[in-house]
Amino acid sequence: MRLCWPLGLLLLVFTVTESYAQVVTTPMVNNATIQRFLAANPGYVFQPQDKHKFGNRDTLSLPFFDDFAQSKIYPDSTKWLNNQVFVNSQFPILPPSLNVATFDALDPSGYPYRNTINKDLSTAGDSLTSQPINLRDKGGVPYSLSDSIILSFFYQPNGYGYHLNGEDSLRLWMKAANGIWFQVWSKGGATTSQDFEQVLIPIRDANFLHAGFQFMFTTFTRQVGNANHWHVDYVFLDEKRKVNEAYYDDYAIQGQPASLLKTFWSMPYAHFSVNPSIHEEDAVYFRVSNRFNVDKNIQPSNNVTFEGDLLAQTGGSLNQKNLVSESSLEFNLPKYDIKGLSGDEPIVINRTISVREDSKINLNPFRVNDTIRATQIFHDYYAYDDGTAERGFGFDQNTNPSNIEGQIAYGFDLAKEDTLYAIGTFFNQAVYDVSRRRFKLRVWQSLAGVDGASQDILLHESDEMTPVYSIANGRRTFTPYYLDTNLVLPAGKFYIGWFQSEMFNLNVGWDMNFGNARDPNKKNPNLYAKSIGAWSNDVPQGTLMMRPHFGSERELYASVYSPKAKEEHPKIYPNPATEVVYLGAQYDEVSLYNLSGVEVLRATDTAQFDISGILPGIYYVKRANDDNEQIISKLVILAN
Repeated sequence: MRLCWPLGLLLLVFTVTESYAQVVTTPMVNNATIQRFLAANPGYVFQPQDKHKFGNRDTLSLPFFDDFAQSKIYPDSTKWLNNQVFVNSQFPILPPSLNVATFDALDPSGYPYRNTINKDLSTAGDSLTSQPINLRDKGGVPYSLSDSIILSFFYQPNGYGYHLNGEDSLRLWMKAANGIWFQVWSKGGATTSQDFEQVLIPIRDANFLHAGFQFMFTTFTRQVGNANHWHVDYVFLDEKRKVNEAYYDDYAIQGQPASLLKTFWSMPYAHFSVNPSIHEEDAVYFRVSNRFNVDKNIQPSNNVTFEGDLLAQTGGSLNQKNLVSESSLEFNLPKYDIKGLSGDEPIVINRTISVREDSKINLNPFRVNDTIRATQIFHDYYAYDDGTAERGFGFDQNTNPSNIEGQIAYGFDLAKEDTLYAIGTFFNQAVYDVSRRRFKLRVWQSLAGVDGASQDILLHESDEMTPVYSIANGRRTFTPYYLDTNLVLPAGKFYIGWFQSEMFNLNVGWDMNFGNARDPNKKNPNLYAKSIGAWSNDVPQGTLMMRPHFGSERELYASVYSPKAKEEHPKIYPNPATEVVYLGAQYDEVSLYNLSGVEVLRATDTAQFDISGILPGIYYVKRANDDNEQIISKLVILAN
């Protein structure tokens, strides 16, 4: 077993869970995406010195608009003074356009404010303050209340984040000419996620009509880290507006497009190439929202490249759809040929999707949200998840007895025979300190009662280990576990997962967005849990963040572990085996032991030995070389 050391420190968090029978999802403590960005950009400064003087000529002018579609991680510093919010597309549910500003209890570095996690402490959370905006005059003509200046925005409580309650609130403030801030709107927290709701705030006090006008969103929340989310989108301030006109002359791409693969987010390209038709999604899917107050015929287009060369261009009038006013709809474009690509993994396909009205070009100030860029990656692993953890997953230690065993199994359909050399697991820091809790990673060929199997067939079990909270390039990432033997798996179903002898929540990464592009309430049908009774698929929506890696062994998740020492001894093969095992060299003495340490077979002066009479199971092969050095390898024996 080779893992990243030392262990990270876990912060304790309040118990807020969403449970399904035996298992549960939990909130997270920090924001790994922000931490990765800061580590990769050590010279980053959000607001360069003297960038804005805030004088009469240096303030912003109307209209002010930001839907965060062109921002990443932090808001646009030409529009906002601070960077406490997290700009993302993972935490909201069906926002007005791609990306929102998410408010939580984490500072701009992605760590808890005051380094404190305390559900009983309610104080200020994130804030978002606009740059000064000139509301005194336009071209020398003073603004007046009759100019009907209105600030509007959309907000959503929770989304895919953890739950707010009545102690939490989102508030809006405006700055008067005397420099005093006045609260003009607030909303109390809700325990369940809701659709985005629009708010329109007309300016009806002349004290706000000055050259240094600003507005500010703030939150008051329990200090619970990456939870208690508010999402704000589509912030618009302009004149000549009406409070009963809650629409915009805009349509927008609403979120990231779905994977080009039907079942997986990613898989090895050589495996995909075995039978592409069963893996390819039947179309290119994404969502578009219409903010107009009239229906629109929206025409999508697709531009696809691979290694700089054009791979496909799709779209046109045949793909347009009528999009009802102030609604959203799933769009689809014809799939394109991604077979026959060559090169070393990862294979990266670059995708650019755009929308417009019929053949017209959108010239309004909102048009930046009409285009999105994404990638489709093929690597040496199978993944259902998109790489971003919104929660953690494990057994519910609050409802299950603590003295029982637990197992999690995660099923994959292998497209071709290949060598499983590693399992990547995303370990969260959340809720309970489990950094010293012990578990074993497992690989199964079948599970009793699943897909007609009569029994569990265990192919591999690791030594006892504890969670390792890995960071690569400043970002929380997967931790690799390297198998200590070549485990050759045939095409077909297999399972990875873990065994724990006590009931606790291991807090493995949980991707809430699994299937969201097509079905927001989808759960992974290949995930099973077992504590008391039989294997069960009663799990929450979303998917687990564990990935099996295949092929030739390579360094995974760079900088998270010490490089592997070169293999000094021949590996036994085949493994699993049914009749004969080859040792890779001649040995004076070879012994086979079961998991209880009982010797079940001995051979001398041999380079192979016959196991056809041995019961199926996991065994240890002990060899002694010329230096009398003991070499121990794990062997899986299957029924022949």
